[in-house]
Amino acid sequence: MYEFLYRIISTPFGYVMRFIYEFVGSYPLSLFLFALLVKLLMLPMTIKQKRTMMEQQRIQPMIQKIQKTYARDQRRMQEELQNLYDREGISPMAGCGSMLLTFPILIGLYGVIIQPLTYFMQVNADQIAQICQILNFDQTAAGYHYQIQLATLIYENFDKVSHVAESLMQVNFSLGPISMAAQPSFSQPSILWVLPIVSGATSYLMSWLQQKTNPMQANNPQAQQTNKTMMLMMPLMSIWFGFILPVGLSFYWICNNVLAIVQDLLMNIWVKKQLEKAKDGENK
Repeated sequence: MYEFLYRIISTPFGYVMRFIYEFVGSYPLSLFLFALLVKLLMLPMTIKQKRTMMEQQRIQPMIQKIQKTYARDQRRMQEELQNLYDREGISPMAGCGSMLLTFPILIGLYGVIIQPLTYFMQVNADQIAQICQILNFDQTAAGYHYQIQLATLIYENFDKVSHVAESLMQVNFSLGPISMAAQPSFSQPSILWVLPIVSGATSYLMSWLQQKTNPMQANNPQAQQTNKTMMLMMPLMSIWFGFILPVGLSFYWICNNVLAIVQDLLMNIWVKKQLEKAKDGENK
């Protein structure tokens, strides 16, 4: 069942990544453009979340009144706050949707990065076995990540295997001195450490910024606790996965985080202008 769901997500992602790569001719740039495409597709959800935040700011006086009135009765306070949210049509947990979608996207892209021959180049198992035989590559000894290693060999020996499959591609995984196909080692410090660490740092910065600019967190203990947990969990997860997987996934995570930070800053400016317009309209 897991493998079936895994293929459902990774297969279309592979076609999208291939299309982007054939257009730009750069694997790292393809990862960045894939992250940008995801952000654009999720933009309507982001706009909806920011509008909800704007509504939350509008009812702040009512929230503060409830908090003051029922300061000694936390249960009643939460009931009254929930009633207020229901009347105003506001969800206190708005904003979690995009966070939940992050995981299936990462799982799908994980398949594309780890198994580039299957999902990125659309090469079948028999053709992969033939390539391994030609290049004298032992896929069993290489372990689960053998496809990404084999893909680098294909790049170096493309003339020897290009006839095996029409869909086979000569992909350069390098970004300067860093190969997106390489995997860092905890025991051997190297330049590869940069990507997992930057991935964790940008993940924390993104979570911190979103918490800082979301007024719902201050008035909803459950949402606040969830956000604090995610602020710690997401950076640690990104660093951990960055060390046990090819750094291509860390590079994607960095691109996603940076785009999310820029998007959030721009959306906050938009929300502020909308609030000012609404306030001016009420004063007229």
